[in-house]
Amino acid sequence: MIDREKIKHLALLSRLKLDSEQEVEKLYLDLKNILAYVDKIKSLNFSDEDFILNLKEKIEPREDEVTILEEDYFLNNQESQNLIKKNFPELKDNYLKVPKILEKDE
Repeated sequence: MIDREKIKHLALLSRLKLDSEQEVEKLYLDLKNILAYVDKIKSLNFSDEDFILNLKEKIEPREDEVTILEEDYFLNNQESQNLIKKNFPELKDNYLKVPKILEKDE
């Protein structure tokens, strides 16, 4: 796990200027909360078919977190695909067409 000394070391490596122990403490608590949330996410079974539909029950929000998971937030798979395709700039053969970013060396 992370401790305050590691925070100071990371700040030094990343050239962050932490002027006080209060700043170290705030960064420590923030990072500790983030890592705890990552641990919660790691414990989830992503192979579960109805994972997305039950997401709201599987992850309990933190006390300081505003919940954005409204009842109608999640759509079924077909609805999601149709909504994405509808709002995507270009389709080709029912696929999303994106700009080419890789070139072959000739």
